Amino acid sequence: MEQIETINIKHVSHGFLTGKIMQPVLADINLSVLSGELTLIIGPSGSGKSTLLATISGLLRPNHGHICIFNQNIMSLNDRALEQFRFKHCGFVFQGYNLFNSLTALENVLLPLNYGYPIEREEAEQRAYNALKIVGMANKQTMRPIELSGGEKQRVAIARALIKNPPLLFADEPTSALDKVSGQNIIDILRTIAHKRNATVVAVSHDHRLISHADRIITIEDGRIKHDVSKNKTKTE
Repeated sequence: MEQIETINIKHVSHGFLTGKIMQPVLADINLSVLSGELTLIIGPSGSGKSTLLATISGLLRPNHGHICIFNQNIMSLNDRALEQFRFKHCGFVFQGYNLFNSLTALENVLLPLNYGYPIEREEAEQRAYNALKIVGMANKQTMRPIELSGGEKQRVAIARALIKNPPLLFADEPTSALDKVSGQNIIDILRTIAHKRNATVVAVSHDHRLISHADRIITIEDGRIKHDVSKNKTKTE
């Protein structure tokens, strides 16, 4: 499948007010991201990697700069339009799983289909089952989160993010609470999604064990991109 540029950000800077002092977090970031790759953003705590992911995905409006997704300037959208844009195009996987303990795995995966466009219950359940199958959790669809391991919970969370078949998938520290084997399984699932669906998958992690599983590794330090390494090119600033 042909790779395309899905995300392009130019001169993005952001900071947070602490009292009357602006604490810079991102400084003049320029970055383009392609489909069909797992892009891994790494860096120490406080480096700005999670803030960068939030701006790339439209969860956070930066103080300065431009963000284009599918050639659309999302900075020009109002809050409601931006929310609809994320719903249509983006899937999110978070560090804490964010599963509802009272619901089964299948019911948790179904949740995103309760919003937006209407869909028949039978079709929705089939899509949820297929999403669980992709992450190897179809045989545990009736189990609740309390019955699942950390790695299994994260697989359910990934399935929930996949149910809308989004072209963009963002994962914030998806392996931080997992052991080595479970973490590698999760990152391999994300990489497979990028390759087989030609999706744009961007993950943030401080776990350097995941580097060998990614197609592209972006290292961020003190709010700036220091290294950008992929199969095709290497950049150092």
